[in-house]
Amino acid sequence: MSLEIRENRGIFEILGRVSSQQLGALNSYFNAVMEQEDSIVVSLEKVTYLDISAARFFEKLYQNSARNNKVVSLIGRQNSTLMEILNTTKTNYILSPDRI
Repeated sequence: MSLEIRENRGIFEILGRVSSQQLGALNSYFNAVMEQEDSIVVSLEKVTYLDISAARFFEKLYQNSARNNKVVSLIGRQNSTLMEILNTTKTNYILSPDRI
């Protein structure tokens, strides 16, 4: 499954595989969204694969939003595939503690 982003009632849902190959497109997409919005929710619950580069990308998105007085809430603690790589890279702190 290729990468897909769906926006549903203000939640940006990422579906499929997220790897270093998609990071340029993801960066452009979320930069454009963050120019328009002060706060967004990104669901990683349907991500089927996440590599180290992608984990670092989401960490950077999370950190940069805070630096720019914006809020990015990342959800997906129920996704065991996602949690495995986030725990390995010690980036699991970026996930919101609650589902929204």
